[in-house]
Amino acid sequence: MSKILIIYSTIGGNTQLAVQRIQEELNKANFEVDLVRVDVANANTVMDYELTILASPTYGQGSVEDHFRPFLAGMKKLNLAGKKFAVVGLGDTKYYPEYLTESANLLEEEVKTVKGNLIVPALRIGMPPLKFIDKLVPNWVNKVVLALG
Repeated sequence: MSKILIIYSTIGGNTQLAVQRIQEELNKANFEVDLVRVDVANANTVMDYELTILASPTYGQGSVEDHFRPFLAGMKKLNLAGKKFAVVGLGDTKYYPEYLTESANLLEEEVKTVKGNLIVPALRIGMPPLKFIDKLVPNWVNKVVLALG
């Protein structure tokens, strides 16, 4: 059984809701999935998993949640060339709509910086996820499963 790590941050709970739904779908596909909040995560744990999913809401004028910064700095100290990653970015149109899901772009850039392998395009949720999660998440997880072979 392949192991997947989901590192996420959440303040209002939307990102947590999304990653819990991702975990459910991946479990259905026979993957072992560990959910870890970024504020207690250690970048070194990425090495123990086949795939790491990074998930963050977008804050302010297009940034990841502050707790992600130390984790991302820790990733830069590791040899992650070729490690598999996927990204989830959330946003809300009522806050700076021009930066709607910018966290996804920022996390993808961080993965590229450490020479990680982004196996699918980011899941971007630019609205409160409750209404859309049951459609968006299973479709994205199917792509992840296919990319993992």
